[in-house]
Amino acid sequence: MKPFNTYQTRPIRFLGLEKYGDWTIKVYSISSKNEYADGRFIASAKANIPLWLKTVAITQLPSYHIATLIIHEGREACFAIISCWVDENMLQLFAYLASPTNPEEYQLVSDKGIVSCVWEMAVLWFERNAWVKYVLQQPDHPDALIHYLQQHLNEDV
Repeated sequence: MKPFNTYQTRPIRFLGLEKYGDWTIKVYSISSKNEYADGRFIASAKANIPLWLKTVAITQLPSYHIATLIIHEGREACFAIISCWVDENMLQLFAYLASPTNPEEYQLVSDKGIVSCVWEMAVLWFERNAWVKYVLQQPDHPDALIHYLQQHLNEDV
């Protein structure tokens, strides 16, 4: 068995909201090397958003056209995890991987059972709590989705 590495905090940084058609995506960066993931990985992941959003239709569940994209530059490669809320309270998630030698080409890995790591799960937990607080606990509030989109995580985890 491979020995464990000592846990090190990593910066989770909110990069902003991206609009693609009628979708709004909350974009985050995580890096094991710097304050932000390498710009090549970020640019490539953002360029793939329209293609990745098409996979949401697989489940045929109602979507709210709100997603979260986590771009995580790890020690050996970069993960891009895109998730969106469907059918009120479920998170639909797809994970992709790009190598440092080919940062423009992300390959789907969630079909192999890979979902997220401990740092990415911090973002997902934050987003879960914000969704519950601002949307599910106030479903009739006319600005519920706007309030949710105004919440973001910026800390070392």
